[in-house]
Amino acid sequence: MKLKFQSFIDSSGNGENLSALLFLTLGSKYFNLVHNVLEESIKSGNSHLIISDSDLSWDEYFQKTKWSDFYIMEPILFSFYHGLELTIKGLLLLTNQNIEPIHTISELYIRLKETKEVPGDIQIIIEKYVTTGGNSFVAHFLNENGKTIDQLYESLRYPTDKKFQNLTNYISLHYQEESALKEFRTILEDIKKLQTSATSFYRILNTA
Repeated sequence: MKLKFQSFIDSSGNGENLSALLFLTLGSKYFNLVHNVLEESIKSGNSHLIISDSDLSWDEYFQKTKWSDFYIMEPILFSFYHGLELTIKGLLLLTNQNIEPIHTISELYIRLKETKEVPGDIQIIIEKYVTTGGNSFVAHFLNENGKTIDQLYESLRYPTDKKFQNLTNYISLHYQEESALKEFRTILEDIKKLQTSATSFYRILNTA
């Protein structure tokens, strides 16, 4: 295994490029999962109301709606943001930044913005998802629950806060049907752009 990765370790022997590669690769795998699921949701029309000439059994209804947002959104958003976190950390490692004390995605994004070597197109895409502005379902979800972008992870992992007192309201993530499809397509496009740009950036730095 050491021989397989040897060419990615920088000349100082500290393995920073290998770490960057592993973070970027794992982030890309999370993105692939999100891409595949959202692609299926788009194909199915993201519908929760099914018109049929006959009564549908539960199994038939599930087969027709299994890719709809009310089934998939929490785990898919979690996977997407985990992919973003891994990608940002990979880019920071690639530019010899220290990521050990950074624990929140907003902090990571600030560090990324301060890193001039990272291409602007990458920063623009990531900025869209780590700020709470705009008209996205993520922004609505955060506003509805009075949470920040850094509290998103916990909200997608658990239905209550750590004290089991405040319940999370997921309604703005569900039953969006057509209105969500445009955002799903945008996420698919941004995933492809991020993967392509990050790969090119990695190759440029490792062939310089």
